Amino acid sequence: MKVAHYLEMLRKANLKVTPKREAIIRFFLQKGRYFTPEEVWITLKRRFRKLGFPTIYRNLRELEEIGILIRINRPDQRLYYAICRLGKEREHHHFVCQKCGRVSEVEFCNFKDIAKDIERELGCKITSHFMQIEGFCSECR
Repeated sequence: MKVAHYLEMLRKANLKVTPKREAIIRFFLQKGRYFTPEEVWITLKRRFRKLGFPTIYRNLRELEEIGILIRINRPDQRLYYAICRLGKEREHHHFVCQKCGRVSEVEFCNFKDIAKDIERELGCKITSHFMQIEGFCSECR
């Protein structure tokens, strides 16, 4: 995906296209892996001298809410984000390389079949699910 696609997502969500938001999107697109808010802040502070950490944190959360970024769960319990190339429109999951941190989309999901069994067994109604697949990418195997 190109930057223009993500900037259009911002506009559709009624968020301003600011230089800082665009820089965050470009950062994740160029790197292709997950990062902590602190890592993003340290990198972008070189370009935006008066960039505060709360600004980065707030923007990362907003970008996650509209589907530009995803939150990555890691065993160290720290907060990580990565670019989501498919957004919220298409059902998918993410593969996270445990060695290099690269994040890839997985467009296969058969959870609807499993959800029916769970709902029947528990008498509940499932409204969403989250799955993160981990392992070693083709370069790190």
